[in-house]
Amino acid sequence: MEESTKSRRRTALVTGASAGIGEAFAAHLAAQGFDLVLTSRRLDVLQSLAERLQSEHQIDCRVIPADLTDPESPRRIFYELARDEIEIDVLVNNAGLGLQETLLTHDWREIAAFMEIMAVAWLHLSKLALPGMLDRGYGRIANVASLAAFAPEPPGSLYSGIKAQMVTTSRGLRRECLGTGVHVTAVCPGYTHTEFHSRLGIPELPNKMPRWMWQNADAVVSEAWRACERNRPVVVTGKVNKVFRLLLALMPDGLAEKCMPKSISRIRNRGRD
Repeated sequence: MEESTKSRRRTALVTGASAGIGEAFAAHLAAQGFDLVLTSRRLDVLQSLAERLQSEHQIDCRVIPADLTDPESPRRIFYELARDEIEIDVLVNNAGLGLQETLLTHDWREIAAFMEIMAVAWLHLSKLALPGMLDRGYGRIANVASLAAFAPEPPGSLYSGIKAQMVTTSRGLRRECLGTGVHVTAVCPGYTHTEFHSRLGIPELPNKMPRWMWQNADAVVSEAWRACERNRPVVVTGKVNKVFRLLLALMPDGLAEKCMPKSISRIRNRGRD
């Protein structure tokens, strides 16, 4: 352990920690002995999770409710941490949301909120966390992107492009931090059993698709953390998703686009037919 962290236990900040991959990351890091700072919009769920992880792993767990669609939220989180002299050694940028409709049919305020949490907040949090990590010579940043980052964008959607931006920007941050003890990894899961599809209004989707296409959140996190410890720039989790990633890389763009759903509504209707 580096000299600057010998006198204290390391602390991980997990965004979107109330469910799914964020909750699984929190549990995984608690089991590794990290203290935690958990943030999401759902205070009651966070408090319940914090109490459970503290009891199970004898770690300290702090809860900071925050809505990352608010541009000031990252600064407020780090202000509170600095006030209480809490240093962040691990940052898991997991918070996100999906749009139920298209660029043309959504109100701009909804699109702006989507862009804030998906494209801006994680960068802001990384910028706030990185100076301390670099000073201490230790840091881990896991940016939860998606297999969709490598796929064509369905008409009217913004999701794949946003996740592609996260992957390429993570690569650049990693290169900037090489040799410093700070690792940055983009995590690209495929279909994962979480609340994501229920929030999009398609809770039946997992039951309408082959079971072999799905992973559970614990498996995603376990592979993601190993990759981050090894400072891999990108990890596509799961054997099936790795095959999909290879096929997408080899397939001509025109053919890949033909294989994609023609609209977001068709993706949603898969879970309803």
